Amino acid sequence: MKRLARGANESCELRWKNDEVIPRDEDGVQSGVDPEMLERFRFVCDCAGKNNIKLGIGLVTGWMSGRMFAPPAFEQNDLLRDPVVIHWQLKLVHRLVKEFRNHPAIAFWGIGNECNCLGPAQRFSGTLWAETISEAIRREDPSRPVVAGMHGLKPMPVSALTDADQWCIQDMGEIFDVLTVHPYPSFTPYMSIDRISGIKNAFHATAEAHLYGDIAKRPCVAEELGTLAPSWGNEKTAGNYLRNTLLNLWAHDCEGLYWWCGFDQLNLSHPPYQWCGVERELGLFRNDGSCKPVGEVMRKFSEMQEALPFDRLPRFATDAVCILNSDHEAWPVALGTWVLAKQAGLDLEFQFSDEPLRDCGVYIVPAVCGLNNMPKDRFTELFDKVENGATLYFSYDGAAIAEFEKLFGMTVEYFEEFSGTVNVAVAGKELPFCFNSRLTLTPAGAEVLLHDADGRPVLSQYRCGKGKVFFMALPVEQHIVRNNRSAEEPYCEIYRIWAKEVLAARPLRSRTHNVTVTIHPVDEKNAYVTAVNNNDAPAALAAELNSGWQIAETLWGDLDVIGGHDCTILKIRRQQ
Repeated sequence: MKRLARGANESCELRWKNDEVIPRDEDGVQSGVDPEMLERFRFVCDCAGKNNIKLGIGLVTGWMSGRMFAPPAFEQNDLLRDPVVIHWQLKLVHRLVKEFRNHPAIAFWGIGNECNCLGPAQRFSGTLWAETISEAIRREDPSRPVVAGMHGLKPMPVSALTDADQWCIQDMGEIFDVLTVHPYPSFTPYMSIDRISGIKNAFHATAEAHLYGDIAKRPCVAEELGTLAPSWGNEKTAGNYLRNTLLNLWAHDCEGLYWWCGFDQLNLSHPPYQWCGVERELGLFRNDGSCKPVGEVMRKFSEMQEALPFDRLPRFATDAVCILNSDHEAWPVALGTWVLAKQAGLDLEFQFSDEPLRDCGVYIVPAVCGLNNMPKDRFTELFDKVENGATLYFSYDGAAIAEFEKLFGMTVEYFEEFSGTVNVAVAGKELPFCFNSRLTLTPAGAEVLLHDADGRPVLSQYRCGKGKVFFMALPVEQHIVRNNRSAEEPYCEIYRIWAKEVLAARPLRSRTHNVTVTIHPVDEKNAYVTAVNNNDAPAALAAELNSGWQIAETLWGDLDVIGGHDCTILKIRRQQ
C-alpha cells in the first residue's frame, strides 16, 4: 500500500498497486494483504509440512537484520504508537492467522521479530501494543501459543509508573505464552569483554533465558543465537560455542535454540546486506551449500538425544533463589551470580524483589546498591526465613541498608564512595576485586571469614536464630562480568565457603571450576547427572559423590575425561 496526499502533502487516502482501490477479501474486508503473497506463503507452509518441519510465524516483522521494513505508506510513521498504523497491523494479523490457523505445519504464532525495535521502546506504549497484537492472534486462533519474539527486556516492579526505555519482563510474561532471548555476545552488555569460547559466554543464553523465564514464570527459549562475523571467532570456535550453549540450555530446562540463520548472505547486495558486516556470514551453510561446523554440532546433538534412554531430561534440581531488584543493573548481576553458583556447584532460580519470597532454604541477594534497593517487607521475610533455618548470602555494592548491625552482625565504621581495586586471598590465591564503594567494618557478633589485603573484613558469617547470614562486602558478581576473563579465576571459592553445608547435601559435585554439574532427580533413589566442560581443553570430571550415592551407569561420554565444550551424562543411584 502507499499513501496518497493532496496539497501541502496532506494525507488523503491509502491505495493499492498502481493507485488502485484496495481490493476486498472473500469476506468483504479490505485487509490490504496481497492474495498472491498469501499463496506464496501457503507454498512455504506446504513444503514445510511435506518435510516434517514446524514453523513459527512472526507476523509484524518490520525490523530485520539491521533494516526497517514497513509498507511504503507507513515508512515515516511511528510503527508502535500511530493508531492508523496499528489499525492496519491488526488487519494483517487477523487476515494471516485466520487464513492459516488450520495449517498443520504452523507450531506457534509470534507478534514479530524484536518488535521493541520498531519504534521508541517506552514500557507502557510497548506493552499496550504487544497486548493488542497478541490478543488479535488469540481471537483468530486460541489453539496455538503466542511467542514474544523479543530481546532487550528488563525486570522492574509491576506497579512502577516510570515509563522506562525498555520493555518489562513481567509485563511480557502476562501477555505471552513463551518468552524469548536473542543472546548474541556482541549485542548484549558485557558479553564481548570475554572470548566467546569462555565460561561466561557458555552460560550467556542459559542465564538470560532463566532471568526472563523465572521472573515472568513462563518458558523461555533462545530464539536467535550466532557469532555474527568471523572476525569474532572462526568456524571451529563458533561450533564449540554452539555445542557448549546447547548443552547448558538443555541441562537447564530451556525449551529450544535457533541458530541465526540458515544460509550465508554474501551474494546479496541490497540493504541491509550492503550495510551490515554482521549479516553476511551467519549461516549454518556456506554459499556453496556445504555445512559449517555449527550445522554438524546440531546434527550430533540430536544424535546424542536419540541415543539416551529417556525422551526428555527430567527437570534440574535447584538449591537457591536469587533475588534481584530495580536499583542495580539486573543483567550483569544475574549473570555473575549464575556463573559463580554453577562453578561452585549450586543451581538457582531468579525472582524479583517486588514478589513475595519463593520458598527455599537458601537465598542469594547479590550486589545490592542504591538508596531504595529492596522493600522493607522483603527484608523482613528474608530474616524470618533465616531465623527458621534458611541460609542467606548478601553481597554489597553501596546500598543504603537500615538496621545493618542487627541484620549482619557487623558495624560500619565508615563508608567511602570511590573506584578502586583491592586484593583478597581466596583459596590460597590473591584475587583482585574492583569496587565503586568501600566499607570499613567491625564485627558485632559476626565471625570474619575473609579479609582484604588492607585488613578490612570482606566475608563474614552471622548466626541468626536457626540459620546463617553471610555478608560479602565486595560485589564479586559484578566483578567477574565486567572484567576480562575474571570468570576463569577461582572467585567461585567464595560461594563454596558460604555454601559448604548446601553443597555437602548434593548427591554429586565437581571439584573443578570449568566442569559444571546439574542434578536431574527421577525419584527419591535415582537421578541423572549432566556434567559439562565449559572450556577448550579436556578436563577431568573429578566427581565427589555424597555418602550413600553411587554411579550406576555412564549414559554418554567418558567418566574420567570430558572433551572441551562437551559433556558426560551419568545415572546415579542412592544405595539401600
